[in-house]
Amino acid sequence: MWPWEAPVFGYLCYSAYCHVRYREPPGGWAVLLVAVGSVVPDLIDKPLNWQFGVFSSGYALGHSIFFGLFVTAVSYSVARRRDAPRLGTALGIGFITHEIGAALEHVVTDGDVWFGLEHMLWPVYSVPPAVHHGFWRTTMRFLGEYLHNVLALRPTPYLVMIGVIGLFTLAVWLADGHPGLRELRIVLAYPVSGRGRGRRPADGRSDDD
Repeated sequence: MWPWEAPVFGYLCYSAYCHVRYREPPGGWAVLLVAVGSVVPDLIDKPLNWQFGVFSSGYALGHSIFFGLFVTAVSYSVARRRDAPRLGTALGIGFITHEIGAALEHVVTDGDVWFGLEHMLWPVYSVPPAVHHGFWRTTMRFLGEYLHNVLALRPTPYLVMIGVIGLFTLAVWLADGHPGLRELRIVLAYPVSGRGRGRRPADGRSDDD
């Protein structure tokens, strides 16, 4: 999943979790952590494969469901000690939903459920190695293919799936009261104004409970 797609899927899953677990929409700061967690797997695996050749493919440690569960447990434990367990859960859910989304992407694209699952079972299973030519060149190649399909209005199964998920998530986010928007403005304004120094993040929905 691309960096603008993973947070969307992550939000949808986290919102469902909050409505089932707490009977309320997500809190704003938790939503930002979902977004952060949802892009970390690619920040781990893609450079280490495409640029440095540490892994044989771009689906390794960061996309491993085993590592994702470990990250979730650690983040929850740390956040709980700071009296903010929901924030730790949010980061972990963002991380894990990226791994699930990547597997789902390959199930839809390749039509092979097992091949999709292999993308999240490292090191028990590894996807076939691929040869790449540096992080920048590989990113531009994949991005070019993606944009070509979008601009050509070519409805590949993956783009249809992402489109449906995106529209549904937008509706859910609006119904939830667009959480995270105010907090994002605070984060973006902070380096310029320095406002909020010393304040405890609060979103009015007990993320710190």
